[in-house]
Amino acid sequence: MATDWGRLDLNLLIPLNALLLERNVTKAADRLVMGQPAMSAVLAKLRRHFNDPLLVREGRALVLTPFAESLVQPVHTALVAAREVLSSGRSFTPATDRRTFTVMASDYVAGVVVLPATRSLVAEAPGVRVTVVSLRADLVELLRTGWCDVLIWPLQLQTPELLNFPHVPLFTDDFVAVADRDNRALVEPLTAEALATTRSVQVNGVSGQRVVSGVKLAEQGVTLSSPIAVESFTQALLAVAGSDLITLTPRRLFERLGPALGLREVPLAIEPLSMTLAMFWHPRNMLAPAQQWLRDRLAEVAARSRDGEPPKS
Repeated sequence: MATDWGRLDLNLLIPLNALLLERNVTKAADRLVMGQPAMSAVLAKLRRHFNDPLLVREGRALVLTPFAESLVQPVHTALVAAREVLSSGRSFTPATDRRTFTVMASDYVAGVVVLPATRSLVAEAPGVRVTVVSLRADLVELLRTGWCDVLIWPLQLQTPELLNFPHVPLFTDDFVAVADRDNRALVEPLTAEALATTRSVQVNGVSGQRVVSGVKLAEQGVTLSSPIAVESFTQALLAVAGSDLITLTPRRLFERLGPALGLREVPLAIEPLSMTLAMFWHPRNMLAPAQQWLRDRLAEVAARSRDGEPPKS
């Protein structure tokens, strides 16, 4: 199988990426605003170069061959690297430059930091677009390959691999117990024994892993009685509303959503539970002006959230 990249016309990388993403010649052509015959010709060149069909018919659809699947991430990485090389040394002018950033964060962090930051960017940088994506199990790999520009993740759940990336703490938040406003059957404050017997909503992290509150409770030997498990803190708050359930949630999220959902804070009689959220990025973006600008704006909003100042809209 031919894999001599030196003989490959690098102008084919962009259409190759489109074909790998769209898995459809017509859609790939539309993506790049080119004619379908031209894209078909490009596909023919790529098939000859790699000695692989790349796209094969399966039923009524086209699918990638195993070799084409193996190209998806390397091609994306190559394009990201090329973009960084071509833009290195350039200044960034928010008022006029056009740029798309991808930030990976939980629903909670998106709500208290990322989305407020994007709203504040509208006037300053009308040509900038920020895509907010949910946390994924392969988040370290996505950060390494440049799929996302910034990852926001708890330091308490860090791994040695993740700590190899540049990072800075954004803010610290504490967990509060939350119940429906009309739920007065609880014995307050909630002790470790009460938490073990009171029905609660559990929040699972990425790929079912424990979240920081679960880790901190385990350190104190506390186990929750959780008949319901959800994927986000927001879902947990919605599940508690109008029920006899409780949940543990970050204070900043509760302050934003709790009152509107008819929820109240329930005092805890255990050691305080807290977590520190940090911002991670790839080393190659350390000095990139546009990347620095984005991180500075996120840090500014996080600081206002940390100090109790409402985010500016």
